[in-house]
Amino acid sequence: MIPDKKEYPSFQSHFWPRTRNGRLGLFALVGLFALVEPPLLYLLGHRIEPWILGVPFMYAYLSAVYVALIGVLIWIQRQGV
Repeated sequence: MIPDKKEYPSFQSHFWPRTRNGRLGLFALVGLFALVEPPLLYLLGHRIEPWILGVPFMYAYLSAVYVALIGVLIWIQRQGV
């Protein structure tokens, strides 16, 4: 016998953030990840010639974006999202 729908509580999807901070964190993560994936990586960061502190530009670019990604993750964890 199949129980009625009334017996089961309705839950919201866990795939979509419920708060403003959750949505902001999600869009920040997706946007930053887009910067380290082709084709944006090849358009923005695929340069060897300009060196930054003795490091080729592409490595400095990737390091900066990954540090920003870690910063967003720490911010999300502290917000309790």
